[in-house]
Amino acid sequence: MKTFTKKIKIIVEKTGTGFSAYSEDYPIFTTGRTVPELINNSHEAAQLYFEDNYDISHDNLKFEIDTSKC
Repeated sequence: MKTFTKKIKIIVEKTGTGFSAYSEDYPIFTTGRTVPELINNSHEAAQLYFEDNYDISHDNLKFEIDTSKC
């Protein structure tokens, strides 16, 4: 399996029950009640999307907070 070398930008928004996250560049979406849970869920969602082509690590994810939703 190939190693993914790009950074995947993940936009994080605060919700009434925790956080939601999505990528504008790939169909990757997830939620979490806490930030650590959101990070792990985002990694899992990215791995699922790329599972047949690339190995995704936590280092491939770049999180940005959307403060307009706060």
